[in-house]
Amino acid sequence: MKAVKRVCLGLAIMLGISFSIPGTAPAKTIKWKMASSWPKGTMVQWAADEFARTVNAMSGGRLEIKSYAAGVLVGALEVTDSVRMGTIDVAHCSPGYQMGKLPAAPLFAYIPFGMDAVPYMTWFYDNDGMELYKELYKSYDLGFVAPCGVLPTEDLAWSNKPIKTMDDFKGLKFRTSGYWGEVLSRAGASVMMLPAGEIYEALQRNILDAGEFSIPSMDKDLSFNETAKYLLVPGIHQISTITDITINKRSWAKLPDDLKEIVKVAAQSVTMRMLTHCINEDIKALAFFKEKGVQIEYLSPEIQKELAKEADKLLDEKAAKDPFFDKVLKSQRDFRAGYANYKKLMTPAYQ
Repeated sequence: MKAVKRVCLGLAIMLGISFSIPGTAPAKTIKWKMASSWPKGTMVQWAADEFARTVNAMSGGRLEIKSYAAGVLVGALEVTDSVRMGTIDVAHCSPGYQMGKLPAAPLFAYIPFGMDAVPYMTWFYDNDGMELYKELYKSYDLGFVAPCGVLPTEDLAWSNKPIKTMDDFKGLKFRTSGYWGEVLSRAGASVMMLPAGEIYEALQRNILDAGEFSIPSMDKDLSFNETAKYLLVPGIHQISTITDITINKRSWAKLPDDLKEIVKVAAQSVTMRMLTHCINEDIKALAFFKEKGVQIEYLSPEIQKELAKEADKLLDEKAAKDPFFDKVLKSQRDFRAGYANYKKLMTPAYQ
């Protein structure tokens, strides 16, 4: 009996010593709330959820991010302001949604005849992009900002009328937004903005002649193929689209350096994962549309060139009014000139 007591006492002492060793106490979990601008079930919300899942796994549970779709905690267009106020810790949105307050914001998200995903992310990560991007958000006084997802090229339009000449845009009732809406207005279209959930019915009831929302796989989820005869490609209006995370200043300051690094790496990881995941799903979606009898039309290169000229004029006009816009646009154009030369020299031509 005495031997048993001695063993128990020894175990108790050993346990006491182990819990008293510095660094052995379990770390306290930091919990963050993240709200997005995206509806539940969409590819963009997948990216937000994947970011939260990746951080949670990489941190071993030390940083726990709860991801909420648009409208659950705050409205889709309120997420960035909610981060600034500290209502939530993280927002998953797109810089383009800040266009009303930051005129240059679309240059970091999507513009007509912009870059496709690979050069766009190269400009961001290894050229001037990241420093200019931080400068864009400087007035918001945030803790951390970073790209967190990139979409490949969108569909240009779902239409019940063929679009084969520039004249076909005249009077066309077209759903779109942003700078592309301004370009189409110059081409004579009647542009209107509708939420994604209203596009299907508007096409069905001929309130719209044509409209665009996103990439093939997301448009498939919204069943646009059931209500429009033609699918017009390629998406010259959004050749690629950047989504991002913005993090509250106080929330970021409370993180130890290793968790900050995990957040940074997770955002980069999700950016690549979103791109490849979307491309794979888009391949299947385009095959699905063809199987269902959708007439997939490739917009005439001549029309693309005409619209590109209008887009360049529009961007030049905006640059003339805003020095920061001008600086970013110049940086992108300089990079694109170098990339075009690189691509010309390094792209095989055996096919």
